[in-house]
Amino acid sequence: MIDDMKSFFYCLIFMALSIGIMGCGDFLEESSQDEVRPSTVSDLEQLLLGEGYLRTDCIYPYLELLTDNVQNAYSDNESHVTVLQQGLPVFTWDVDMFDKMEELYTTGIDTWEKLYSKIKGCNVVLDMLDDVTGDENEKLNQRGQALALRGYYYFLLINTFAQPYNKKGIDLNTALGVPLIVSSAVKDEFPARESIAKVYQQIERDLLEAVDLMDKYGQNNIQYKVTPLFVYNLLSRMYLYMENWGKAAEYASVVITRNPQLRRLSDFVTIEVDEWFGDETLTYDVNGGVLNYNSPELIWGYGDKRISEILFQLPDIFTYPGSSPIFSVSDKFLAQHDVNDLRPACYYQRYFKSIFPMVFGSIYGAKSNLNDLSNPHRGMRVAEAYLNRAEANIRLFLENGNENLRISALTDLNYLREHRFRQPYEDVNITDGQTLLEFCLDERRKELAFDDHRWFDLRRCGMPEMIHEVTINKGQVQEYRLAKGSDRYVLPIPKKVLDKNPALVQNP
Repeated sequence: MIDDMKSFFYCLIFMALSIGIMGCGDFLEESSQDEVRPSTVSDLEQLLLGEGYLRTDCIYPYLELLTDNVQNAYSDNESHVTVLQQGLPVFTWDVDMFDKMEELYTTGIDTWEKLYSKIKGCNVVLDMLDDVTGDENEKLNQRGQALALRGYYYFLLINTFAQPYNKKGIDLNTALGVPLIVSSAVKDEFPARESIAKVYQQIERDLLEAVDLMDKYGQNNIQYKVTPLFVYNLLSRMYLYMENWGKAAEYASVVITRNPQLRRLSDFVTIEVDEWFGDETLTYDVNGGVLNYNSPELIWGYGDKRISEILFQLPDIFTYPGSSPIFSVSDKFLAQHDVNDLRPACYYQRYFKSIFPMVFGSIYGAKSNLNDLSNPHRGMRVAEAYLNRAEANIRLFLENGNENLRISALTDLNYLREHRFRQPYEDVNITDGQTLLEFCLDERRKELAFDDHRWFDLRRCGMPEMIHEVTINKGQVQEYRLAKGSDRYVLPIPKKVLDKNPALVQNP
């Protein structure tokens, strides 16, 4: 009787989650309850793909607006005044940013709800695995994927809506994290926020179990699924945030050992020199995008550029010639790049796509092929593993003075830069540890810009003061300041989430 009720309960959950899933298997088209109920591991695989993976979702279309990588420019284009109003709550670190953006009909800002929805999908799969038939190895493969995804989503949540793990003076055992929901069972009480320590412990458990399962059963998973490299890279990132430098370097080393390849940008850049004035024109072949599915350094990808770039539009160049986008790559940030660095030309170039009126043009996206929307717009790359290992080794060098760690970090940074610069490339050599750390963090900013890293790196690197300038009326510049260590480095929980769950406590 208990087993029958359990199966019926899972069936109800599955049918509810299956609404809206497209292309997830013929079994969804059947009308009989017995036929609809997932009974095989293949059924659960389709459920995980539909409800556990991000696929074309966009979690953070607004995140870069919080950082020092972006600037604002004036435009009298009426449609772009709307874009300005949509992005301002984030660009000015407004305490009601989510509520105000929602009022302005901005798409893709439901970060909290979307991530918990994906966690729910993972939990259902994990709870149902023992009740379906199929190959045991494939069951363990699905378990590893679901655990890794759940760990990833909680990692995003805790770093968006809670204090940084390494904040000075913080008590991790009492500081509020996010609710932990690790079962699909329905409970009467509302979930309250757990401590940061408890959430990180759950993330670590999920990822350590997942990495073992992926090594044994997930070696043949393709790039839009969780692979062993996905979990190793995420473990490296997690330990970097936790300042466990040894483990951060260890897990990054596994990624690099198994796949050391990076895409050489100079292979995809054509440089033409004006014979009269000597001016150079650089043309980048977007088929060489580092986020393309054919990129040797892509670990995993997801996302849809049409959604994720909605706040980075260019005005109609025919009606407003010479206009700038409302939000664009910061001139100060671009000026920090070496003249031989190809990343500004390849990563941040402006481009135009008239087939999408709402995104006529944009300021970034060239990390993936702009002409092929099947390529991801976000994801994980081997480049991050090199940066994680370099930073971890530098910080260890600062602690113990081991020269081998400094040399190893320089080797990683030069290898990355050699794949991003014009040829021939000349290695850098920095002997001072603190100078080398600053150099490494600068390289991280340049390499991972617009990959949803900068905001989190600012949080874990001291939460520095930032200033954003806004021009609402032509010639009138307003200054907004984010103070060093400000509570606004922790994003507010949206009001609609608080209204649904009275057990939640809002961030300061």
